[in-house]
Amino acid sequence: MTVRSKGALRRRKTAPEFVQPMSSRRCTIKDIAAHAGVAVSTVSYALRNHPSIPKETCARIQAVGEKLGYRPDPQISALMAHIGRGRAVPSSARIALVWMQGKRAHTRSDDFFLQMREGANERAGLRGYHLEEFWPDEDRLSGPRLTSILKARGIQSVIFSPSIEGVASDYGLGWENLACVVLGHARWPVELHRVAHDHYHGICECLQRMTAAGVTRPAIVLTEEINQRTDSAVKAAFITHHPSEGRARGLIYPLDQKGARAFPAWLRTHNPDGVLLLRREMWADVKTPRLEKLRQAGRVWCANWKAGDPLELPGIQQRYDLAARAAVDLVTGLEQSRTLGLPDHPQCVQIRGDWREHTVA
Repeated sequence: MTVRSKGALRRRKTAPEFVQPMSSRRCTIKDIAAHAGVAVSTVSYALRNHPSIPKETCARIQAVGEKLGYRPDPQISALMAHIGRGRAVPSSARIALVWMQGKRAHTRSDDFFLQMREGANERAGLRGYHLEEFWPDEDRLSGPRLTSILKARGIQSVIFSPSIEGVASDYGLGWENLACVVLGHARWPVELHRVAHDHYHGICECLQRMTAAGVTRPAIVLTEEINQRTDSAVKAAFITHHPSEGRARGLIYPLDQKGARAFPAWLRTHNPDGVLLLRREMWADVKTPRLEKLRQAGRVWCANWKAGDPLELPGIQQRYDLAARAAVDLVTGLEQSRTLGLPDHPQCVQIRGDWREHTVA
């Protein structure tokens, strides 16, 4: 709007309007700074949750960015990560999600895999990346073949899904040109960065809840395989935080070693007043009238809580959706910093789960 004053035209200043950017123009941190009323440097720090910026300010600025449709540019991020080296670093802005177990139909219908994909896809989008999925088992992709596909598509960031059986043989990828992160605790023939559920904290949380419910002799049903995958974190947590540390070892039942047939006699001999299942699937193997009586009394818990469980066992929900988000953060940071190849010092990020209750009938 303009007004005439003393024969001259001058523009009347108006307050800036909070509008969405045009779809043809990418929102920048300058746009966010203008709408938030802060410096560009403040926006830069706030988007990275830098400790020098108050949490409330970070949240406000991030909300402005979300409303404006801001998405980081992976190529700019990669360039800024290496600007000190005086050379640009290319990025395909794509992340490979490699499903090490299961076919397309299974990974697109199972709730566990759906949550994982949702977490990874959401985080990738926020970082300006696109998720591209691969099914080596179903498509019979060897390591060298997958390497050539990734190279042809310019993909350097790779996330491997959890594998129940683990990876027994060398997958043979061209590690030197890739930034890789594994989800879960499955053993690999090579050492890679990984993001997984915090089993130690999960067992501790379950024991605390059991003790608060009046349980004095809690027992656990586990598998030695999973315990070893977690570097004995499951047993360590159970023994260390057991109400009676001296009796804790005798209240551990390794299902994969002793089998299901010996469980009823073991349960009668040790007579626990509460039982923790490491996995929900174990119930079918160890169900006995004595254990069912404990369940009906609200004395059975699960360290791998499942939504929609007809038994409604309380326990820990393993948040692999959050683990997938953390994996995206880790792998894109590796790519942008050009930290490719097998790591000399692998990182292990552990994500704590959420406690879920149920109603005793």
